Amino acid sequence: MHEFFKRRYGDSADVRNRIMMAKDLGMAIVNLGGVSTNVHLGRREGTSTGIDRYAGGALDDIRQLEERPVPDWDPLIERWKHEQGLIRDSGLISWVILPWCFHAIATSMGLKKFVLRVYRDFDFVERAFEIVEERNRLAIDTVVREVRPDVVLFDGDCAYKTGLMVNPSIFRKLVYERTRLTVERLRRIDIPYTFHSDGKLDDVIPILIDLGFSMVHGCERLANDLPDLVERFGDRIVLAGNMDIGFLASSTPEAIRRETFQMLDQGSRRCRYVAACNTSPMDFIPDRNYLAMTRAIAEYDRG
Repeated sequence: MHEFFKRRYGDSADVRNRIMMAKDLGMAIVNLGGVSTNVHLGRREGTSTGIDRYAGGALDDIRQLEERPVPDWDPLIERWKHEQGLIRDSGLISWVILPWCFHAIATSMGLKKFVLRVYRDFDFVERAFEIVEERNRLAIDTVVREVRPDVVLFDGDCAYKTGLMVNPSIFRKLVYERTRLTVERLRRIDIPYTFHSDGKLDDVIPILIDLGFSMVHGCERLANDLPDLVERFGDRIVLAGNMDIGFLASSTPEAIRRETFQMLDQGSRRCRYVAACNTSPMDFIPDRNYLAMTRAIAEYDRG
């Protein structure tokens, strides 16, 4: 909700404004930003709903990734270390975003090209995934180790509303060991790591648990039954999300208040739940509706 932020708090590039928003809305954590590893070759296009969507990508040859230079992270490190100090002085914690191999490559190719390449040239896809995670390991060893954010989130969209974008056994072969080697770097420096994906999470969450992820965000309402996720996984990983942004945009503040309380009742049955939208809140959500959700979260009492 870039316009929402701008109207209420000013320029989002100023970390002091992000801290102001977090305190105003009762949030505990402030986003430092995303680490660019220079592996994205995708493109996005606008839609009639105002939500950008991925619209194919330019990745055809592995050299396109191999020859992309590693970014100069020194200015980012210095800025984030300063911002990290301000965030901690305010009594809050911070998080940063890393691109994850599946999402980065699928969007860099476009899904049709990606799944055809999985079928026809699996070695290409494996090498592309490895390049993404090699860059992530380098980013962890430099940026993350220096800045020491409180949490790292992997941006990992990999599922439709009905299940994974590829066969679960192929998915595991592509991502498991590469991701294990990446998150091992975070374990060594004692920084928790979390994950985001839209879509149905049944086949994703067990892998995340095996790899030591502390939280999964999304739990998309139209793709998952939150009570079922809580029952099966809620004592092994923190679940976050589940508020549908379409509902948030079209309902009344009172209906949103009731829905938020219900979401919290369901999600917190095992005391490991973070209430939130199931994806980034968008500018088409009326301010009063978004605030109705955040106020209901602040007022919730499990009794």
